[in-house]
Amino acid sequence: MAPARRAVLTPLVAVTATVVGVLVLFFGQQALSPKLVAALCPAPDCVLGVGLWLTAGAVLAPLVSLVAGFAFPRRDRPILRGLHIALWCVGAYLVESLALWLIV
Repeated sequence: MAPARRAVLTPLVAVTATVVGVLVLFFGQQALSPKLVAALCPAPDCVLGVGLWLTAGAVLAPLVSLVAGFAFPRRDRPILRGLHIALWCVGAYLVESLALWLIV
């Protein structure tokens, strides 16, 4: 595999996997939000705040994975490295989601 292709493969895999993971979590929470709102966050201001932070995190996670993909390339296994970066970014988004629903 050409060196240029390897250098681009890590960020491409990281961003793609992060976008898929974040979208699954985002739309899953959107489907559960009526139950979560009734149980955890009855005030309209609370729901608006959680929604805005979840949207901001959904935009920020792929950007972070893109930067990490370029900052930490791996020459021997670029796909594995991209998936590792995506795992950490989606995990951070999950932690953010849990913290927002439980704390706010």
